[in-house]
Formats: sequence, C-alpha cells, structure tokens
Amino acid sequence: MERRQQRRLRLERHGLLSRKFSPKLRVFTSRKVFRSLLIVLAFIAILPPIYFHLRLRTFQKMQSQKCSWLRSIPLACAHGGDSSKAFPNTMEAYQIALDSQADCIEIDVSRSSDGVLFALHDRQGFATDNWEQQF
Repeated sequence: MERRQQRRLRLERHGLLSRKFSPKLRVFTSRKVFRSLLIVLAFIAILPPIYFHLRLRTFQKMQSQKCSWLRSIPLACAHGGDSSKAFPNTMEAYQIALDSQADCIEIDVSRSSDGVLFALHDRQGFATDNWEQQF
C-alpha cells in the first residue's frame, strides 16, 4: 500500500494526477501544451522559408537553362534586318545585317489565314504604302 501512495504522490507533484477527482491521468498540462505549441510554431516558422528557398533554386536553374542568352546580352539587334539599305524583313536585309555584324536579328513573323508564316512588320499595310511611294 505504501508503494501505491508514493507513486500517487509523485504523480501529483508532477501534475499528472488530479487531487479532486479519482486517480486519472491528466493529458493536457499547461507545460505540455506550451511545449507542443512551441514545437508547432517552430515548424511553421522554419518550413516555409526552406520550401521557398529550394523552389527558388530550382527556378533559377531552369531559367539559366532556358535563357542562356541572358548571360551575354546582345548589344546591337537589327529589327527586320538592315532596313536602311534594303526592304525590311527580306533575306537581303537579313544578310546585310549579318554582314554588318549585328548581334541578333529580330524578325516579325505573322501567320496568314491559310496558315503560312511570313515576315512582315506592319500588319495593317501602312509600311508597304510608304515603300511603294518611295520606289
């Protein structure tokens, strides 16, 4: 009997037994709740930054693979080729731009109603009217 009383006193000191009720174990003590809450808050504070850090690293790897030209950005880009010496968006204008050592050529590609691709800067036709007036 003495052993049972010692155990009961020990449990009461640690707050695991209620003195008012029958000897039932108390599940939630203030110390346990505080400790559990602290652990949960620590996980909530630590996990999102780690997750987003890893996502950012994979995004940067993907971007560097897809956009490798960003490491050496072109300095001179010929829009439609060299339109000062040839009609823009023609093979001749592209060749003159390449001979002038342009870093890149920007080509305006459109699709006709029957699905054929063609290079034309002005889709409304104003630029062709200006060129027809000059020639």
